Amino acid sequence: MTHPRSRVGAILGAVALFAAACTGSGSPAPSTGGGSAAPSASAAASEGASPSAPAASSSGKKAVYVSTGPIGQNPFLELIAEGLQAGGTECGVETKVVESADVTAMEDNLQAAIAEGYDLIVANSFDSVDAVTRLSKENPDQQWALVDTTIDGNDKVRGLVFKEHEGTYLLGATIGLLATGTYEGFPKSDLIGEIGAVDAPFIRRWSVGFEEGAKAVNPNLKFDLGFATGFNDPATSKELALAQNDKGAKYVFAFSAAGNTGIFEAAKERNFFTTGVDTDQRTLDPDHIVESMVKRTDVGVHDAVCDLAKGQFSGGPKAYGLAERGVGPAFIALDNLTPPSKLPQEVQDQVKALADKIVSGEIKVTDFLAHG
Repeated sequence: MTHPRSRVGAILGAVALFAAACTGSGSPAPSTGGGSAAPSASAAASEGASPSAPAASSSGKKAVYVSTGPIGQNPFLELIAEGLQAGGTECGVETKVVESADVTAMEDNLQAAIAEGYDLIVANSFDSVDAVTRLSKENPDQQWALVDTTIDGNDKVRGLVFKEHEGTYLLGATIGLLATGTYEGFPKSDLIGEIGAVDAPFIRRWSVGFEEGAKAVNPNLKFDLGFATGFNDPATSKELALAQNDKGAKYVFAFSAAGNTGIFEAAKERNFFTTGVDTDQRTLDPDHIVESMVKRTDVGVHDAVCDLAKGQFSGGPKAYGLAERGVGPAFIALDNLTPPSKLPQEVQDQVKALADKIVSGEIKVTDFLAHG
């Protein structure tokens, strides 16, 4: 499903599937062939689209983000759009955000963006791969940025990929420290729950990193790992969280994409702690969502837009890990946290020290995809 063309491509490309988790559009579906008539990007966009005014184009360049589905309140897609617009404002690139109603509309919108002469087209996730692969071959001068995946052998396509395992290691260490029962307000728990969207290697990458980090600070922990039936399955996710809590888990690592909402409901009902994914979801329930594993897709897109403006854009994979502040717990990956972190300062300091060791290479986090 990852269209591997080399071992590196397989590893990086597989990550794309989890991006479908964040679109909230259900299981990944292959792109369909493009229609013969491509409507304008604005015509093909979903009715709910409300793009902000384009940034001034002092560079003479323009860039567009074409989503795989409706953006709505989807934080993963919103973050990509924010990165595009921030890069445009800072570096003088005209920008536009186009919401696609579905995957078929997405391909029509991509074709329209090419026809309208955009210098850079940003797309996201596995659902974009087939279309971008074909369209990039048909339009060899077109420049692309793909969030969460890459296409091997094409120097016009930049793959923005993320070292999620580094971030989940630190999240695991955070939860592992809290679960010792040493810190006021955070109960001891010998069992930690984990709920992913689907059972697949690119999802287990998150779990392996999490468990490794948790055991580094709390070696006797046990884990209960469960999976929902898809990327938008809050009902199953909630059932799993309740069952894990019944077994004694007072902390649940939530990486079930749109299904996280079900886990959050369970945490509120049962008064246990859980985590957010991709964006800082603590704002939804600061009393129970104790931390989030943030993935800064906005940083990667911002960089691509500014490189375009500077004439420095290049293709190939570009990875964002802890060193690039591309992943990590919110208190590490973000500035000016709102709301402020409720984590004990001692916990934050210990986890930051672990982050420094990962960046220096002293700690090497297992990448499940690289060893699968």
